[in-house]
Amino acid sequence: MRMRILQSVFVALLIAILAINLVAMGFSFSMRLTFLRLKFYDDVFQKAQFYGQIRQWLFSRVNAELPNGHEALPYLEKAMTEDWLREEVLLLGGSLFNFLKGQTDQLPVIPLYKLFDRLDDYMTPAQFENRDKVINYWFGPIPERVRFQDILSVEFFWVVRQSVIFFKWLPWGTVGIFLILTGILIAVVRGVKQSLIWVGASMASAGGVMLELSLAGRWILLGNGIISQLASSVAFLNFPSHAIELLVKTCLEHFLWRIDLIALLLLLIGAGLITFCDFNRKLVVIK
Repeated sequence: MRMRILQSVFVALLIAILAINLVAMGFSFSMRLTFLRLKFYDDVFQKAQFYGQIRQWLFSRVNAELPNGHEALPYLEKAMTEDWLREEVLLLGGSLFNFLKGQTDQLPVIPLYKLFDRLDDYMTPAQFENRDKVINYWFGPIPERVRFQDILSVEFFWVVRQSVIFFKWLPWGTVGIFLILTGILIAVVRGVKQSLIWVGASMASAGGVMLELSLAGRWILLGNGIISQLASSVAFLNFPSHAIELLVKTCLEHFLWRIDLIALLLLLIGAGLITFCDFNRKLVVIK
């Protein structure tokens, strides 16, 4: 009798741990499908029209910060198209992701010389003959290559890299834990069918918890003006706060949408396991 009570308690703990692990699995896979993919940022930037915002902001900085920048603007507007800027941002982002995911130890360099080379096509013949002097006159203090470590410390990028690598492998770690826990549950219950019913219950519970967390996240983050306040506080160098707010909201909406999909998938799989493994027998509760 005492052993059966201990067995029941152990099974209940396993089911609870399984549900928690499944929630962690769902969130980690959502993270992997969003924030750890370059395409996610490209989709969000396009939906939020962020490339255009970056382009206009760069024009304003050139005009405000460089003594002769206003003279370069007509040529810069022709050379730096939104499509070209997107292409270069994706190339740079791909190089940065290679570093953050541990595929290389070298931080990328921002190749401003590509923009200077594009300006050649829009210069007058007289300007092109004195191309280097004109570029220096327009953009004097700006180097042709800017290193990421000149913008932020190297330590910052290495900390981010360690976090990215952790979240890169976290989903597969949760899958391994799920398989181990399921094996232990089968061994304790001594029945595959009954164990699958309990696994289904864990999946359904995890799916429900993820949906509740997603709804809470929408209410807290998207419905109470928190992002607006955050965007206003982190806006830098006169970058439009409304553009930052729209970008963050779009990122969160995409992330939460994927959480909803995974949660619904867990609910459906869990309900399916409970339904199809039960057949004509009633659920057996260990006493």
